[in-house]
Amino acid sequence: MDTILYNEVSYQLEHLLLEIQSGRLGLPDIQRPFVWKNSKVRDLFDSMLRGYPIGYLLLWESSGNGTSKQIGEDAHSHSSPSHLIIDGQQRLTSLYAVIKGVSVIDKNFKQRRMKIAFHPLERRFEVSTAPIERSPEWISDISDVFKNITRAWGYKNNFIERLEDARVRNGKELSDEERELISSNIQSLLNLKDYKIPALSINASSDEDAVADIFVRVNSGGTNLTETDFILTLLSVVDDSLRNKIEEFCIDAIKPSSSGTSYNQLFAPQPQHIIRIAMAFGFKRARLRYAYMLLRGKDFETEEFSEDLQKDNFRILSTVLDKVLNLNNWHEFINCVLSAGYISNELILAENNLVYTYMMFLIGKYYYGITNKHVLRKCISRWYYMVAVSAYYSTSTETKVQADLNDLKAIEGEEGFLKFIDDRIESVFTNDYFSITLPNHMETSSPNSPAWKAYCAAHVLLDVKALFSNVLVKNLFGPGSSGSRSAVEKHHLFPKAYLSKIGFNTDRERNQIANFEYIEWSDNMEISDDAPSVYWPQMVSGLSEDDLGQIEQYHAIPRGWENMEYLEFLDKRRKLMAEIIRKGFDRLK
Repeated sequence: MDTILYNEVSYQLEHLLLEIQSGRLGLPDIQRPFVWKNSKVRDLFDSMLRGYPIGYLLLWESSGNGTSKQIGEDAHSHSSPSHLIIDGQQRLTSLYAVIKGVSVIDKNFKQRRMKIAFHPLERRFEVSTAPIERSPEWISDISDVFKNITRAWGYKNNFIERLEDARVRNGKELSDEERELISSNIQSLLNLKDYKIPALSINASSDEDAVADIFVRVNSGGTNLTETDFILTLLSVVDDSLRNKIEEFCIDAIKPSSSGTSYNQLFAPQPQHIIRIAMAFGFKRARLRYAYMLLRGKDFETEEFSEDLQKDNFRILSTVLDKVLNLNNWHEFINCVLSAGYISNELILAENNLVYTYMMFLIGKYYYGITNKHVLRKCISRWYYMVAVSAYYSTSTETKVQADLNDLKAIEGEEGFLKFIDDRIESVFTNDYFSITLPNHMETSSPNSPAWKAYCAAHVLLDVKALFSNVLVKNLFGPGSSGSRSAVEKHHLFPKAYLSKIGFNTDRERNQIANFEYIEWSDNMEISDDAPSVYWPQMVSGLSEDDLGQIEQYHAIPRGWENMEYLEFLDKRRKLMAEIIRKGFDRLK
């Protein structure tokens, strides 16, 4: 048998809470902000009072020399936590926050106070409510009990006296048996401080792969830990200020604001996105496994870890994050994406496209000295259009990004970078791509097809109006667009009901993206379920040949389509839609 990587230990709850409060037990936030519902916290206390087990904690012995994050607003930190909590953070957060009466940070990054109430006569817990707070039968917040733990006898007597007074006012009495039961049950609540929680303590010598593997096996298929989790953990322990900067940036990105924050209409970045951008831009590492090793201070030549090297790399990371989180850089990048026709989050499919395009923006600006924002915007807009249309980063993402980073090492100067971008785009956007590959990708009914989103983005770039309308397509996706029925709808050129009549009975057949076009809802209602051969001549009657040609050209509608077989129409239209996407890209040139 190999060396055992863990020790089995047991903590009394009271000791565990002291370890957390002092900072000797670090909270790395591997499992994100507190997400349990109050009812689940209630059930946790109920299980403990009944003497049921509440599961193992998984701890990782730490040799860190930083400051750990703590639960609550007023917790103290210890300079060197002895252990990090890998599994059990939600349970410990629940116990600490309720017993100590402190707030937690919820999944929306807002302060939340959990109050659990206890009924001493019925020996049960409930989530505290306004009626419970007014009732003398309840202890509305059990943190009050634990705050009075050194004067438990007096606390119990005071509760009994208040309840007895309330009973008397209602013409009732508190029996001796009830007094004894109340006292006994409050003591049982207080005795939870002695509740024993088992833990597995993983040795400090274990690497992150072993820790992640143990985590999954202990949890019988629980969520796997990623390199991002370990990097964020490392930031929490070594330099918490860096993690705070990242999280504040991400929080601000989802808070509407007039100016001065990272808020935007396209993208709500998460900490893992910022980590990826920083490590790829600053350390030329797309594979986060190696990025994590760098931040631990590993020398890849000697295979040894150095505290000095770790400090150096953290200094580099701090400098890199200043650029990544710079609001001027961020909003200029967002403008690049908007300039590519992707003007709404409705058109954004893959977050990696944004993450690694921002990486390219930063590389172009700082490593190749492209200070002319118009030149850089044009370059990055074209790059984003290509990666969004082709789903460039959708498969083997880290491998593809690392290959680009490696190839960039041989590139020098602004012209070299711009040529690199052009060459990469041309290697994807070949004639065969637009005439064969892209039409084939359109053979889908998925509303989340990159090709459909690209078709919409091309309409934005080409200032195309919605079918039969004077409303520009780009106005349908602009900020504040409701997307409601009062605006514009996606229209089946071959109506669904009509297709059912002629034998196309599945949504996959009827909802092909080549059968869709944007149209004002009033026109959609007028068309109803009529065959194309019936409604199309009516809708275009009175149009000049030039106007009809414009509609057919920019809405990718083949001449005489209304009399075509459905499958023939789809085949022809896919090729025309691909040409519209090409025209959109040409506009960016």
